[in-house]
Amino acid sequence: MKVDFQGNMGQVARYCGGTLIEGSPDAAFDTITTDSRALGNRNLFVPLRGEKFDGHSYIEELAGSGRLAGFLTMDESHGAAAARANVAAVLCDDTLAAYGRIAAAHRDSVAPLVVGVTGTNGKTTIKEMAWSVLGRKFRCLKNEKNYNNEVGVPYTLLGLRSEHRCAVIEMGMNHPGEIGRLARIARPDIAVISSVGEGHLEFLGSVENVARAKLEILAGMKNGAVVILNRDTACFDMLRDACREQEMTAVTFGLGENADWRPEEYALGKDHISFRVRGLGYRLPLYGIHNLYNALAVLALAERLGVGADDARDALSLFGGVDMRGRLIEKGYTIIDDTYNSNPLSLRYALISMAGVFPGNRKVAVLGDMKELGEEAERLHREAGAMAAELGVDELWTLGDLAAFFADGASGKGLEGRCRRFNDRAALAAGLKASLVAGDVVLVKGSRSMKMEEIVDALVR
Repeated sequence: MKVDFQGNMGQVARYCGGTLIEGSPDAAFDTITTDSRALGNRNLFVPLRGEKFDGHSYIEELAGSGRLAGFLTMDESHGAAAARANVAAVLCDDTLAAYGRIAAAHRDSVAPLVVGVTGTNGKTTIKEMAWSVLGRKFRCLKNEKNYNNEVGVPYTLLGLRSEHRCAVIEMGMNHPGEIGRLARIARPDIAVISSVGEGHLEFLGSVENVARAKLEILAGMKNGAVVILNRDTACFDMLRDACREQEMTAVTFGLGENADWRPEEYALGKDHISFRVRGLGYRLPLYGIHNLYNALAVLALAERLGVGADDARDALSLFGGVDMRGRLIEKGYTIIDDTYNSNPLSLRYALISMAGVFPGNRKVAVLGDMKELGEEAERLHREAGAMAAELGVDELWTLGDLAAFFADGASGKGLEGRCRRFNDRAALAAGLKASLVAGDVVLVKGSRSMKMEEIVDALVR
């Protein structure tokens, strides 16, 4: 990943707490890159280490390329390569942490208002929706794509410029400690915790631990800050109490009477959601109950940051959504493309939405494995299959070894004989396409690694 950024190696050493072991502190660069294949003219190279790669192995080659101003390293012996090439080298304990500290220092120098967004579901849509709404008042920066991890968040923050008065930063995780590290880099002024559910249980063990992981976002925030919470989510009391303990203000959204931001009325349509909040009517051109929750969170955020209700309403009315997250495609039959990812909570929302919006249609659920659920995987797949049957799914097609447990659960609730199990994506898609008729509704959903979008592509062709 490469980002335009001007600085010198003396600044880098100060920002990251490293030691300049070779070259001049005045050595200037105009690009920071973590990718040896993506170079500008004068680069600071930050070599990262992963399970299957080590950017340090490219230092000798890049130092001699004439395109580096300097590099970070965790190996003091690379000072010799810097000396031979007449470039600067900064020694640090951890290049990934150093990259984050450089970004944090830059964030502080620009000093925008930072909105942090995390949660089991809805992060990306809330980030995009918030960026659209807050853009009515501020020049805003946001993460692009899914750049929400310990590389993507620093990369995003390094893109801050003096004209940016706001940054909307999505923070993802699958292990404890990751959100805390991101929060200390981004230092949010206000945060949204969209939801807590059964995600990443393989690494976290319980829904309570998922909540604790999301609460790590508070580690980068000041006392008195505002945290926007889903009033209807699991572990809400834990979230609220943690905010109180740190003297933060919890603002809530949800569908129940106890939420600060709740709809007085709402209706889910095929191509829109209409709802009324605090006396003002809204029309959101999106599908699904989950997007009503996302909009409520963003309205709470907008009000706190001084965006007028009319501006927020106008921005929401133009919001186009995010690909692969409940997008409807018409081919005579209706495809609900919800293929970006899947976990028990997001699947529950997807099934509830399909049942509510398409009560009279034949409904087919095409479900792939939900990954990273650990020891709870079989139980959660069975429960989701049972829920699909209870919510009126007429046929269930599954892809993957875990997804077969969907069929076990559904068969026990009346779908026996109407469940088809596959381990071949192409075979599933071909059989499904041949079986569909006009008026059918097909939900396609699974974890990212299941590549369920290929089934959607086959149905569309």
